[in-house]
Amino acid sequence: MASPNQHLVQTPSKNDVELSLGFDDPLSQAAVSTALVSVFRGKFCDAILPNRKTATFKKEEVIYDVGDKERTLFFLRDGFVKVGTITSDGHELIYDVRKGGDVVGELCASETRRPDRAVALEETEAIPVPFEDVMEVVRKQPDLLARLVDVFCRALNEAYAQVNTLAVDDMAHRLAKVLLKLAVKIGQHSGPEVEIPTYLTQDEISQMVAARRERISTALNFLRRKKMIQYTNHGHLVLNVSALEGYSA
Repeated sequence: MASPNQHLVQTPSKNDVELSLGFDDPLSQAAVSTALVSVFRGKFCDAILPNRKTATFKKEEVIYDVGDKERTLFFLRDGFVKVGTITSDGHELIYDVRKGGDVVGELCASETRRPDRAVALEETEAIPVPFEDVMEVVRKQPDLLARLVDVFCRALNEAYAQVNTLAVDDMAHRLAKVLLKLAVKIGQHSGPEVEIPTYLTQDEISQMVAARRERISTALNFLRRKKMIQYTNHGHLVLNVSALEGYSA
């Protein structure tokens, strides 16, 4: 006789996983995209990456674009990649910046046409993996489905938090929170401060904050005068994390 918990450990079908990825608006997509990165690491990488070829993308090269039908994930080995989308009025919105060890392209799990795009910020190496191969790993390791469900719940919370930030915070506070997120995701410690180890233009930062470049320039100058940020000789941002945390709290 089957145990009461038997159905809880059945291997998920492809449709089961795809149906759980119904996030349509850009903020939800951004939150899910960022949260999914943590799932496709560790033993998942160990199971799927050996013996696969590495592709190289030049600086500013588009890895995949909005509307592409190819369902492929890219596991980054080196370099930096910006992930985002193009809004209905033609503006670019950046969800995240990824580095070696991260994944891009994971939203192809929810759509046959890509809702997002990825562009190399500098020369980048990545291992492309077809979505079908990813699903095969999930079918063989059903415990990953429980992790996915947890990720989606946390991703929705993050999306709501982003909505609140856009609605309530002024420009400098919004910018400070974006810079703190970058510090956590890709920052490198330099003494008591954290350096963002790739060059980001003011246009790209404005696309992360969802604001005009002119307003971002003003906000950056404000944070610089308050000694919360500075720049290296190469134009990299250096963040006084404790000061930014105190300011954005």
